[in-house]
Order: sequence, then structure tokens, then C-alpha cells
Amino acid sequence: MLRSDFVRKLMSNSVAQGLNFGSRWLLNLALARHLLEQEFGVFSFIYMLANLFFPAIAFGANFYLIHHAAQQRNISQLLQSLRISLLVFVVLTICSALLLWWTDATLSWTLYLLSLLIGLSWALNQACFSYLKGAQQFALEVRSQLVSVALTLLLVIAIFAGCFSQTAPVLLLILLISLFPLMTALRALLPEYRHWQGDLQENTPGLWQQLKQRFSYAWHDVFAIYLTNIPFVFLALFSSLLALGQFRKAFVLFMPVTLLPVVFSQVLLAKLSHQPLLDDKIRLFKRVFLYSFPLLSLPYFVLLLACPWLYPWLLAEPLSAQAQLICTLVLLTLWLTLLKTYFEVWITALGLNKWRAVSVTVVALLGSAAYLVANKQLSAEVAAWIFFSTNALAVLSLMGLSLPAVQQYRRRQP
Repeated sequence: MLRSDFVRKLMSNSVAQGLNFGSRWLLNLALARHLLEQEFGVFSFIYMLANLFFPAIAFGANFYLIHHAAQQRNISQLLQSLRISLLVFVVLTICSALLLWWTDATLSWTLYLLSLLIGLSWALNQACFSYLKGAQQFALEVRSQLVSVALTLLLVIAIFAGCFSQTAPVLLLILLISLFPLMTALRALLPEYRHWQGDLQENTPGLWQQLKQRFSYAWHDVFAIYLTNIPFVFLALFSSLLALGQFRKAFVLFMPVTLLPVVFSQVLLAKLSHQPLLDDKIRLFKRVFLYSFPLLSLPYFVLLLACPWLYPWLLAEPLSAQAQLICTLVLLTLWLTLLKTYFEVWITALGLNKWRAVSVTVVALLGSAAYLVANKQLSAEVAAWIFFSTNALAVLSLMGLSLPAVQQYRRRQP
């Protein structure tokens, strides 16, 4: 019964995330093929900013809401989460405007504002669906993605047809498309909100209280996405938009496999958090890891073998020796991210998210130091090596924390 329930929810989450990631991958691929390299570098930079703004605005909504809604469903937690996201968005918008005014940035303010708004829309989507997933409702996200995927595919067709040559209109359409799943989620949550509306004020946790509870989750998510986007940040600072575009092409090529950690981690966390006894958590984690990790590793192996013909076919350019090395290192790094996610979920399910946050922060800072040492000698190839090394260190760090995390949880049990 447990196995069939887990598989059913895993399949629902897989379809939802697959639709979302698949459409985004096609969009990035179309832009990589049809934008000039300099313009694709601009898009990569602004899209990177949206990915960095997103976890800051979400403020740890993903694992926090799944973990707590799995233990006790209370829509007041979601409402407070949405308020926090709007507050962080306003603060980031003001800070970004002041920074751009102070530095006299070359790119227009419109592009930066679009990156902030896209990050906000992703954060609100994540909060709503994380709450529903914590309440064991995974199927709704599949339905919510259908319209947005259809619209994204129309945008991809328009890009292939040569209708767009600038970044701003594409970003605006990405923002509008991202609002459709949000409307679906809010419509599904409206009856629950109306049912508990009279009791919300006294049941809603205070803003400061939830900020403290969420801080370690937000702290981890910001540094985790920063760890993923470090190469783009420092290539933009120390190298050129051309090198940034080259590195992102390798990333875009393998983007579909980045959904694999997301697919299983949300389902696994919801199930592990629902288990009150440590022995039950351990049995479930071992069973899922032993069965799913070898299976989920297969796509990475296939892509590694297929890269020599996949790269020129999808990106319409020859695969140089440098590009092949970058692709290999990026793919191996993404596989390490898959392995890392298992232990992130495990530590979070044990209620020790602060340990996870400290680990990823230390690794991200060490990685930043490596990029700073490279400085003006930083190239797409050097960035790929540092990207691989920092993620390998992150995996080893989380694996090392797993045993003391179990011992700590056992001591807390009555």
C-alpha cells in the first residue's frame, strides 16, 4: 500500500515537473539556437538573476511547507508564506533599483524588473503547490501545467520562426505564462480558505515567528541556488557574456535531467515527514534510495554517451574539444546534484535543516573563493571544473552529516 501510494504520487509529480522543465528546456534551446551569442548572453544573465531572486522571494517555502503541511495541514502557514514573499519582493526591488542607480548599469532597468517579477511568480507558484503536496495532493499540479506548457510551446514555435530577436519581449511572455498555474492553485485553495476564514486570525503564526522558523530553509535555498548559478555569476563578472553564453549552452543541453532531483525529493520528503518513528523513516529512505538512485542515474549515463552527436544536432554547431569537456563536467555535476538531494531530504526530514543550510553555505563560500582566485583567467572551462569540485564537496559534506543527524534525532525522541 505504501509502495503503490508513493509510486502514484511520484508519477504525478514526475508528470507535472516534466511538463514544466520540458517546456523551459525547449524555450532555452530555441533561444540558444536563434539568438545571437551576445544577446543569448544577456538573456542568460537576466534569467540567472530570476533564478537567484526566486529562492530569496520564496524564503524557504518549498521544503518548509511540504514538511509542515505533511505533519499538520493549516492554510494559515501558506497565507503567511505569501505575505513574506511579497515583503521580500518589495525589499529586493528597492535594493535593486538603488544598486542600479548607484552603479549606472549598462542593461535597462526593465530587464531587471522582469527578472524580479518572474522570480516572484515562481515563488508564489512554489508556495501554493508545496502546501498542496505536503497535504498529499500531487495531481493538481499536472492539470495546472497543461495550459502554461501549451503557451510555452507556442512561444518556442514563434522563436524558431524568427519572431523574437530581443530578450525583453521573451521575458515578458515567460512572466505572463507563469501566472496560469498560479491561478489554478489559488482556485483550488479558495474553498479551504473560505472554510477556515473565521479562524485564520488566531491560528495564523506571527510574521516574526514564521520568519524565524523559515530562516534556515530560506538560507539553504538561497545558497543552494547560488551554488548552482555560481558559474554564471562569476563568468558575468570576470569573463564575458560570450563565455557565459557558451557555458549556459552546455547547461541547457542537459536541462531535462535537472528535474529528476525535484521529482522524487518532494514526494520522498512528504512521506518521510509523515513517518513519526525513526526506524520507519530509515527503512523508507533505504528502500527508496536503493531502488530509485540506480534507476535515476541511467539518463545521465545515456546523455554522457550521446553527447557527441546530441550537441551538434540540438545546438546547430560543431562540438569542439573544449565544449565536450565542459559538457562532461556539467553533466557529472548534475548527477552529483541528484545524489546530494537524497541526503538533503533525509536531513530535513529529521528536523535538522540548519545543518543542511550551514553545509551548503560553507561549500558555496569555498566555491566563490575559487572563482575569485581564478579572477580574470576565468573561462568557461575553468568554471566547469570549479562547478564540479564544489558540488562533489557538497555531497561529501551532507553524507558526513547524515550519521550525527540520526543520532541527534534519536536523542530527541521520547
